[in-house]
Amino acid sequence: MLDLLNESPLLRQHAENGKIRFGINHEMTDFARSRKKNLDMVICRGSSAQPLAGAGTFSSLRDVYRIELNSADLKCLAKLPDIPLAKPSTVLVALEAKACMTEFGKARPRLYDELNSSHLTIHGDSASAIAAGFSMVNIADSFVSPLRNHWLIGTQPTAVSQHRQPHAAQSIVDKLMQLPRRSNSNTEGFDAFAIAVVRCPNDGSPVTLHDAPPAPQPGDVYNYAGFIGRLAHLYATQFSSI
Repeated sequence: MLDLLNESPLLRQHAENGKIRFGINHEMTDFARSRKKNLDMVICRGSSAQPLAGAGTFSSLRDVYRIELNSADLKCLAKLPDIPLAKPSTVLVALEAKACMTEFGKARPRLYDELNSSHLTIHGDSASAIAAGFSMVNIADSFVSPLRNHWLIGTQPTAVSQHRQPHAAQSIVDKLMQLPRRSNSNTEGFDAFAIAVVRCPNDGSPVTLHDAPPAPQPGDVYNYAGFIGRLAHLYATQFSSI
């Protein structure tokens, strides 16, 4: 949301004029398939305010979720219009985000199915909505799984999963690239999709962004910067008249 507000003059204008709201974990229903799914974030026309976990606006989520921003992001956030959390009425943009951190072989088909059902649900609920997807893939050689370690790190022996990298991460990226994408409303697929690769051992050491392959490179349709630019363009094209 921060990057999209910064990229899209029209979205900022709509926010300043009170024309849009946003929601988290909003349930959408695929009318054709009678399938319901909670989408991670939506930009919408909203009705009544709907605070979440002590947060009433977009900027307040930073404190509620203890999101760390660098100085440049903090300055950017301070200059942007704030957007209230609300109960969505008409969804304009819907985003589903998924991460794959370990057990790549097991995760690969499940990750694909969950994301594939997301764009179907979004467009099945509202054909005019922009369906966005984002996936984060771990390229660390090892991972401390919270499911296998039900205690604080260092207090008991730690079960560590070992990965064959970059093969494991590459296999997930290749599978994600098989997800359908659409360039017009007559086909099925995501309107925009991004893949980010991170190095996260989950052992208390810093998490870092991995820019080299298999991470999508600048100019690639799955690159995050291009993803934000595409969303801004689609929003300007489809919702200039609201």
